[in-house]
Amino acid sequence: MTLQATSALVDITGLARVCAVFAGDSEIDTADDTGPFDTETLGWADEVLRMAMDNAVPEDIAASGWELVPDERSAALYRITFPTTLAD
Repeated sequence: MTLQATSALVDITGLARVCAVFAGDSEIDTADDTGPFDTETLGWADEVLRMAMDNAVPEDIAASGWELVPDERSAALYRITFPTTLAD
C-alpha cells in the first residue's frame, strides 16, 4: 500500500529538520527499512530544508503558508501542507 504524503511537521529551532510526515491524519512510518521513506531520503529532505531556511525568518515562512503548531518542546514547529495533485 502506497501512502500519499499530505503534510510534514518541521522544527526550525536550531538546524531545520523534518520531524514527521503525514498522509491525512495518519503519521507515515519514516523509520529506515520499515516505511516508504528511508533515512537517506529523509536526510536529503532535511539538507534541502536547511539550505532553504538558512536566511529565512518566521515571518517569511508564515507568509508562505506554514502553520505554527503549538508544542511543549519547540517554539518553532510548523506544519507544511503539500498541494494536492489534480487527476486528469
